[in-house]
Amino acid sequence: MNRELIAAREWTRTYEEGGRRYRITARGELVHLDGNAKPYFSITGEVVYLARNGRKVEHSCGAIHEDILRHWPQLAPLVRIHLSDDDGVPFHAYANAGYWAGQTRWGALDVPQLAKHLRIDEAEATDMLDYIAHHWGELDTIFTPEMAWRDACKVKGLPYRWKAEANQALTLLNRTEVTAAR
Repeated sequence: MNRELIAAREWTRTYEEGGRRYRITARGELVHLDGNAKPYFSITGEVVYLARNGRKVEHSCGAIHEDILRHWPQLAPLVRIHLSDDDGVPFHAYANAGYWAGQTRWGALDVPQLAKHLRIDEAEATDMLDYIAHHWGELDTIFTPEMAWRDACKVKGLPYRWKAEANQALTLLNRTEVTAAR
């Protein structure tokens, strides 16, 4: 599988906790994989315990966003768009919105998760649900949740907000220095 790295940045620091020394590394990327329509952002991390005998023992790794933000709160814009495309659009934005809105046979309405997925507050998510109910009516095989959510997001200006968030995250990946929180 071909992997085109468009932008990447790594942050590392050593810290002590509970009398032990650790090293945390965060890696942010904008990457395009073969088969994907668009590049996407990701930020993952790794924490290793630095043993007294010089060994490095893996402690945790992956999407450890809480740990990353504890050490680098200024990376929040990148964490916020983890797994969003280069325009900031969330992963399967419209289909997943329909799922969290309870508009599929598989899920029930979950406004907090819908808001989190679209990166908006719950009041705005509820407003969008009302918009869809008023302008789209009942959704079926002709008028699908994905179509309704694409329209609602466009009308509410989310693609512009998402793009601004993507630009902010890309700036973090291209910046020469991000100071670690102490």
